[in-house]
Amino acid sequence: MNQRQQARLCTLENIASVENLFAAAGRARRGKARRPDVEAWWSRRETEITRLRAELLAGAYQPGGYRFFEIHEPKRRVIAAAPFRDRVVHHALCRPLAPLLERRFIARSFSCQIGKGTTAARECCRRLTNCHAYVLKCDVRKFFPNIDHAILARKLAEPIPDARVMALIGVILGSFHTGAEVPAPLFPGDDLSEVAGRRRGLPIGNLTSQLWGNFYLDALDHWVTETERHGAYLRYTDDFLLFGNDAARLWELHAGIVGQLAQVRLKLAEPKSRLLATREGVPFCGFRFLPGLRPRILGATKRRFEHRCHKLTRRKDYRRLTQSVFAWYQFSREGNTAGLRRAYSQATAGCRPACFR
Repeated sequence: MNQRQQARLCTLENIASVENLFAAAGRARRGKARRPDVEAWWSRRETEITRLRAELLAGAYQPGGYRFFEIHEPKRRVIAAAPFRDRVVHHALCRPLAPLLERRFIARSFSCQIGKGTTAARECCRRLTNCHAYVLKCDVRKFFPNIDHAILARKLAEPIPDARVMALIGVILGSFHTGAEVPAPLFPGDDLSEVAGRRRGLPIGNLTSQLWGNFYLDALDHWVTETERHGAYLRYTDDFLLFGNDAARLWELHAGIVGQLAQVRLKLAEPKSRLLATREGVPFCGFRFLPGLRPRILGATKRRFEHRCHKLTRRKDYRRLTQSVFAWYQFSREGNTAGLRRAYSQATAGCRPACFR
């Protein structure tokens, strides 16, 4: 299916169809079927979907309030959890929208795409590390809180022909904005009152936020790989790497990236954005990559796992402890961790390492 055909499917009638809403509800329910609010909604799903369809087609749909909570792994983040009814709408919107937007992404744009998760991103990083002497590691400062609503809406309007779909996107965008607790980035020539009035921020926790966040930086990907013809590049959400053998050329690209980000009112995080020699190790997605070697787990990643296991052991929450250890095992086997996994596995043999005491 070509892009024009996919654009024709991205209409409000298709999004609000009974078949699409039922499929979206099934996806939104995965992993949450035992939650009381999800069970209650699912028990009357025919009535809820009929009502939701009528609201969407009439342009009367309004999102509910978010439930906020904090997580601290790997760093402090505020998660905004939408009600289940709104998550159904997010899935219904993304089902036709994701294929339309993802076909525009470059091959080395990872995160929240089928077959392009952390495992694929790490494998790409490993191959590029083996072939280059330097890497420019870049990270966007407060990425999701600083995504500008007006710029995002203007970008989305290019591939989406249906005005009613854009109106629905506007309603979802308007349901959340970043407050004064996160200062807005300032650029030369800014009017302070105008900056204060700009709505910005996507809620971390919405399915739409992940897709729109990837699309927001898509122009940067094409600038690096097509305009500057620098193919040794990969991006995972707002964390991206540029590899090369010429340090001066990478610094030139760094200056260009600053300019490209300024066009969408974003800035690089300092000092996280820096030039490294690959022989020093490239930190990425929880591992440190070295040329010619299997990646090693970052020390901070190990400490977080040990702290989590210690906390769950004190609470005697053995079900979550088992899940955590199994998830760690699946994660760690991607790197050079045989000795580390052997040390942790001694806990089951009565020789408990520090994280299980």
